[in-house]
Amino acid sequence: MSDGRVEQVRDTVIGLRPVYTERGNATELWLASGETLMDRRGVKSTLMALARSYAVDLKAQRRQLEQLIQRNGVFPFYLGSRVFVPIKMRQAITENDSVYGYLDSEYIMDIKGGKGRGCRLLLTTGDTIEAFSSRATALKSWYLGLNLHKELGTADDNDQDEQIIMQSVLTLCRNLKEMAQRLERIEEHIAEAGTVYHSEKNNPDDM
Repeated sequence: MSDGRVEQVRDTVIGLRPVYTERGNATELWLASGETLMDRRGVKSTLMALARSYAVDLKAQRRQLEQLIQRNGVFPFYLGSRVFVPIKMRQAITENDSVYGYLDSEYIMDIKGGKGRGCRLLLTTGDTIEAFSSRATALKSWYLGLNLHKELGTADDNDQDEQIIMQSVLTLCRNLKEMAQRLERIEEHIAEAGTVYHSEKNNPDDM
């Protein structure tokens, strides 16, 4: 994998994935072409460098979302109409290691179940990313990104101000939280049904 810096591919990068290398923390840069580069900076530094290249204040974006949603957490960020959604992409080795990467919501094609409670993200480039987020959590993040992308496109057309966009995001977050809770309940019911089935199959005399 070739080395690169996110500023050099800022218009074509679709994903930032935190990884461990022999030199320490680094960030894989996933490009729209399907190519992958290695930025030797950690994901936080890489993300800030990407935002600076567009003169975007990510801290201001985050503060607005925190005030509207009234909670802390990992939020999407946007560069123009491009919306990058957070997905847990690795397990931390040390306490301060970042575990979340970011994907452009428009380049996610589908989200499938993965290993354990994780999931697999299928990209329009043909690539697949194994993630540690549950499928329900990843779907919530993705749908939020898609709807935020839609709102940003509408804002460009109608000259809406940023506060209106953020109010729309708040409504979406509430709806998606309810959706995620329903999905989690469905997954729990499926898991419970599977446990009962295997128990009955292994103990036919109890029936």
